[in-house]
Amino acid sequence: MSANLSLSVQKITLTLFACFFVLFHHATAQTPQPQDSLSLPKQELRLDIFQLIVLPGIDISYERFIDEVSSWGVSGFINFDSGFDEGYRYQSFELSPYYRLYFSQGRRNNGGFFIQPFFSLVNGEFYRYHDDLPYYDAQYDQEVDFIGLAGGALIGHKWINRKKYTFEIHTGVGRYFVGKTSDSYASNTAYPRINFTIGKQF
Repeated sequence: MSANLSLSVQKITLTLFACFFVLFHHATAQTPQPQDSLSLPKQELRLDIFQLIVLPGIDISYERFIDEVSSWGVSGFINFDSGFDEGYRYQSFELSPYYRLYFSQGRRNNGGFFIQPFFSLVNGEFYRYHDDLPYYDAQYDQEVDFIGLAGGALIGHKWINRKKYTFEIHTGVGRYFVGKTSDSYASNTAYPRINFTIGKQF
C-alpha cells in the first residue's frame, strides 16, 4: 500500500473517530423523553466492537429511522490489518449504504429482529496466482489492489435499554461484483459480515 494511501486512510480514520465521539456526546446529552409515537428516537450511532478485537479494524454505523419498523443508514469500515494476516476480511475500506426492516411485534422503538440488504463500495487486495502451476505448488505472483462494488444482506437482533443505549448482533454475507478473470478477486468472491455493536439512539 502506498504512502499516499496510508495517509488517506489515517485521515479517514481520524475523521470517523471525531464524528463518532462528537455525535455520541451529543446523543448522551439529550434529555430523555416519554416513549410515544411523537418522541421516538430519530437516529442512532453505533460502534462495532467485533472488528476492533478480531482484526483490528473500525466499523461505525449511522441509522436514520423512517418509521417504527424501517430505517436507512450507512456504515464505514477501515481495516488496520494491512497485511490481512487474520484472513477474515480482505477489504482495506468499505462504505455501505443500507436499508433495514424490523419484524418484532409489539415494539415501537426500532428494536428486535431485523433484516438488512446493503450495497457497498469496497477497496482491498487479492493475490494473483501463476496459472501454469498445480494447486498444491501454487506461488503468489503479486498482490493486486482492487476497488469495486459489492452487495449482500444481514439478519440480526437489537436490544435497547431505557436510556436508549443499544446492543446489536448481526451476521450475513456480501459478494463482490467483479469478473472472474486472472486480474480479478476470483478466489474469494464472497465474504462474511459479522458485527457486535454498541450504540445510542437520539
